[in-house]
Amino acid sequence: MMVSDILVNPLHAKEVTKQPQLPNTLNPDALARSHRISGIFFTEKVMKSRTLKFNREARDSYILILPLIVLLIVFILYPVLSNFMYSFTNWKGIGDMKIIGPDNYLTMLQDETFRISIKNTLLLVLFIPLGVMVPLFLSAILRTGLKGWSVFRAIIYLPNILGYVIIGLIFNIILRNNGPLNSMLNFFGLNMFAHDWLIKSDSALFSVGIVFVVWVKLGFGCIYFLASMSGINQSLYDAASIDGAGWWSTFWNVTVPSIRFSIEFFVVLSFIELFARAFPFIYTFTRGGPGFGTYTLEYGIYNAGFIGFKVGYASAWAGVLFIFCSIIAIAQIRLMRSNLND
Repeated sequence: MMVSDILVNPLHAKEVTKQPQLPNTLNPDALARSHRISGIFFTEKVMKSRTLKFNREARDSYILILPLIVLLIVFILYPVLSNFMYSFTNWKGIGDMKIIGPDNYLTMLQDETFRISIKNTLLLVLFIPLGVMVPLFLSAILRTGLKGWSVFRAIIYLPNILGYVIIGLIFNIILRNNGPLNSMLNFFGLNMFAHDWLIKSDSALFSVGIVFVVWVKLGFGCIYFLASMSGINQSLYDAASIDGAGWWSTFWNVTVPSIRFSIEFFVVLSFIELFARAFPFIYTFTRGGPGFGTYTLEYGIYNAGFIGFKVGYASAWAGVLFIFCSIIAIAQIRLMRSNLND
């Protein structure tokens, strides 16, 4: 239709004006339903994208930890399960094995050497508080800025460089009847204190406790506690000094509470070292003697498995040692959780 037609015939203009008009607004329900549908599609798209991203990250994480999982299975899980399986046999390390049930455990409970090994191990545990307090005190003293403290730190750390076998051999020579220690005591007129430290059970076990539990861990303990103390806020020491607190009061009320977690970890580490890593030292230091004076669970496992060729019986001893170490590990986890909750 042309504009000229509208001008000539007004009826056409009326028809044009009567044509239906589109509404300016949509139905509110339809609009809400449209928004809801589009929102669902958008949410599903976002969730699908996030799920795919999470799956890719999870897959990459599993790939990265796969070598560690394989190592744990091969070198930890499999040996532990195999040990418990062997503990129910009379296997000698070679040849066929015969299932004998719990006979090894029953024999172990009646074995006098097993009870002696438990007693000696528990007596050595009594040295752990001393093995914790000595490096803790030395660390606090070195932290105060003692002159030449870096030299002292190097000397104290020396035992940690040497292996347990070497330390055992060295102290086996030092503590002999004609060794350097007795010679020095005799030189200064302290003959009453000079004797063969390794010939009696009590003195031999005492020597193991002092050397292995205290002296060997001294270097690592000092470095470890010094590192922990470096994280203490200096303002706490300044506040204690303003309040007139002395060195001893500051140590117990500021230093010790501030590194409580580090102290607990060191205690747990000392337990594990004593139960599971003392054999090389005892083997070269006393050979479990005199008699059974320094005979521990670890040494009993070696003696039964590699000297007596009773692998099944040695596995039963190892099972008991595993239980002790598991209890220590559970205690450590509980301590860590309690610290997190605090």
